[in-house]
Amino acid sequence: MDYDESVRTLLVAADPLIDLAIEEDIGPGDATSASTLDPAVILHGCITAKAPGVIAGLPIAAAILHRVDPSIRFEPRVADGQEVVVGEVVAEVYGPGPALLAAERIVLNFLQRLAGIATATRTLVDAIATTQASLLDTRKTLPGYRVLDKYAVRMGGGVNHRMSLFDMLMVKDNHIDGAGGITPAVERARIQHSELPIEVEVRDLEELREALAMEPPLDRILLDNMDLATMREAVAMTEGRVPLEASGNVTLETAADVAATGVNYISVGAITHSVQALDLSMKVQPVAAALALADPAARIRDVKAALGKRLVILGHHYQRDDVIAFADYRGDSLQLSRTATQTDAEFIVFCGVHFMAEVAAILAPPEQHVLIPDPSAGCYLADTATPQAVLTAWRALDTAFDAVESTFTPITYVNSSAALKSFCGRHGGIVCTSGNAAQVIRWALEQRPRVFFFPDQHLGRNTALKMGFALEEMLLWDVRIPPDITALREAKVLLWPGACNVHQRFRPEHIRAVRERYPDVRVIVHPECRAEVVALADDAGSTAGIIREVAVAPAGTVWAIGTESRLVHRLQREHPEQTFVPLTDVEPYCATMSQITVANLAATVTGLLDGEMRNEVTVDEETTKWSQVALERMLAL
Repeated sequence: MDYDESVRTLLVAADPLIDLAIEEDIGPGDATSASTLDPAVILHGCITAKAPGVIAGLPIAAAILHRVDPSIRFEPRVADGQEVVVGEVVAEVYGPGPALLAAERIVLNFLQRLAGIATATRTLVDAIATTQASLLDTRKTLPGYRVLDKYAVRMGGGVNHRMSLFDMLMVKDNHIDGAGGITPAVERARIQHSELPIEVEVRDLEELREALAMEPPLDRILLDNMDLATMREAVAMTEGRVPLEASGNVTLETAADVAATGVNYISVGAITHSVQALDLSMKVQPVAAALALADPAARIRDVKAALGKRLVILGHHYQRDDVIAFADYRGDSLQLSRTATQTDAEFIVFCGVHFMAEVAAILAPPEQHVLIPDPSAGCYLADTATPQAVLTAWRALDTAFDAVESTFTPITYVNSSAALKSFCGRHGGIVCTSGNAAQVIRWALEQRPRVFFFPDQHLGRNTALKMGFALEEMLLWDVRIPPDITALREAKVLLWPGACNVHQRFRPEHIRAVRERYPDVRVIVHPECRAEVVALADDAGSTAGIIREVAVAPAGTVWAIGTESRLVHRLQREHPEQTFVPLTDVEPYCATMSQITVANLAATVTGLLDGEMRNEVTVDEETTKWSQVALERMLAL
């Protein structure tokens, strides 16, 4: 198997650990399996997720199985860094029964630990996804497992801090106290190791002032165990001159508040030193029995044949390949919703996330029924703006301006709840997509002098910048500490602090790295990415726009695309004349899109044959009425 450099490094580090694990667990042989199974029996095994999480360590699992018996075949069904749902098959294995069972626990021990780290990391990464902060790990790893643990952190979307004591200068409290202060400690460190980056830990604002006075500037400053108010002061004092890292008792409950202070990094030791293993299992059975299992794909085909034109299945571009294979139409959310209303289908099954099915239900005539295979498949971005929070901000604006209805035009991105679309309809606002956001903002400013754009700050900011607005004309609403009236009156574009947890993972260093490796690469990213990422890309475009750009590109074009990975892989298969290279070392997949599976799709459509409307999506009459108003304003442009 052709692995990239990071995976090769992982396997080199894992090699002696695999030897140790085999020796301690199998030793001279698996007595039970050897005595109960025919040595020649070939078994089929499924490694299955018993809890939702992020997978990490599949190359190690493959190496373990090959070490135990080279004849074992290992077939991953997901990729490292990909979220899985309960019951999802992570990998399949085929091989001699005694060897499979002997290797089972070793494989699971490695996978469960690394997947646990990746899952904990992803949870924290998502908690701070609406901010500019990145999550760092620490050296608090299992002895001997550091390379593995830090690999798992990357698979979860985190960033590695220093690997060891020798690859970075990190002047902490004990060094400072022992050397007699920050300045002498830094001076001595730089004399000895001028080639290494240097970070200094500070415990209060006085020490921060001393650290900021260092010349040349430090590479990073660590704010140790500061409270939120002090951190905010530290950020204001630093003015962006040196990146700041926050550390000390950061938890899932406090991470978002810490990130909101404006620090650049948050380091958390718990993701590696207190990891909870992800629950995985491996069940085996004879190959013939595995082949005889009920096939949900066959059930879907049977239902489609039975219902004919009465059933239409819609598949969003970010869906799994095995689900998209059953889609009668595929596209982005609004395109699919409009397509559905142009059919005579009685049943519309939307394979996407909940807000998309809501839009389809809003636009559909009364005789059509919209269903979704998993009603809990939400959208991180949509959930960053709740109707109550937006209403609270709107009332604050009304207080500040006396007449908010004549001052701000509300714009909601289509990636939002029906309630927010209805809010915009009621208050003279409008809906936009990533493809028409500039056109919508121009319309909105023709109605009123300012716009209130939610929920995605990055789409709003990137669109406004492309239209010629200065950053000083934009203001990010802070739900914790709302902006003062002076700041509000200077802003033409008020942005909600929401973000997509998939597109937020792309960073400027990813683009610089891919350009260094592939000088002729063309980088195109989704406008839900951060402004600094969009600025470094060759272009930014909606999902449909990215697809069009690739379709008309000449053969031999080298692409690095900043969007959800399933779409990128599909483009690669559909355009073999072009080359696609990863923009990041961990490909981002949308977790909630992953919740739609062939199994729950089969259950949904099978219910239709029995007259059962499983997971029908409905929107109340009043919400539908005003949502339609906002959508129709957009469609009329």
